Parts: sequence; structure tokens; C-alpha cells
Amino acid sequence: MSKPKYTEELLKIIFLWLGIAFTATGLLSFIGVLKPHANSMIQEPTILGIVFLFLGITFFIVQSILKIITSLKNKSHNELLISGTKINGTVKNVYLQKYTQYGNKSPYRIFYTYTYQGKVYHHKSYLLWDKPNFTENDSIVVYANDFGKSTIQL
Repeated sequence: MSKPKYTEELLKIIFLWLGIAFTATGLLSFIGVLKPHANSMIQEPTILGIVFLFLGITFFIVQSILKIITSLKNKSHNELLISGTKINGTVKNVYLQKYTQYGNKSPYRIFYTYTYQGKVYHHKSYLLWDKPNFTENDSIVVYANDFGKSTIQL
């Protein structure tokens, strides 16, 4: 499995597994394998199953929304690379997102600025899983459009 390119893609994976776990728990509750605890607010196994299934379906819906967002971001990135205006930008910062991890590895991001049609824009890159060879104030190639969207290609 390839590493996620966007934060939404990482969240999509998390919500998929949560959806699977809650749906399985709900089904196990329906067939009587899981029973409510004596101190539980819900004492009926079928109601417990409904609650877990509802939560599982909710997680699947959120996962689907995140999948759509990721798909739109990928499409926008590819369109910018093909038809965006190629301009020079400036790296403002390269940082490690230490609280985001995938496979015990944290991604890097590049904050960059560029001027397009007389207006200054500030954006950040997608998730980079290998340390980029850029430092502050380095020049970077930016692909931009008239709507203020941009991307970089490393």
C-alpha cells in the first residue's frame, strides 16, 4: 500500500478500520456473541447492535466523504501539473509533522509562497515521506491557476 499523499487520505484509512470494527461489533451483538454488561446503559442486545451498526455506518459515510475529497485533491493536483502556469516560488519552511504518523514514519511538508498576477499566495505541500532537499528561501517550481490553487512537483 502506498503512503498517503494527503491528511484526508490518512484519515480515510482510520475511518475505514473504525467502520469495520463497529459494524462487526454490531453484528456480533445481534447474533448474541456480545452481550451488554450489567452496569451498561443499554441492556437489550439488539439495541446495542443497532447503536454499534449506526456508528459503523457513520464511520463508513465519513470515510466515503474523505475518499471523495482525496480524489478531488488528486484530480486538482494532476490538472495543475498539466495546465497550471509554471512559476517560481520561495520555500518559507520545511517541517516535520511529528504528530502525524504512518508506519512509524512522520511526513514532511513545505510551506511556500509565490506571486501570481500581482498577488502573493502562501500554501503548503502535500505530505512528503522523504526529507526534501529544500531549505528556507530556496527557489521552488510552483504550478498555479487563476483561482489561487497551486501545487509543487518534487
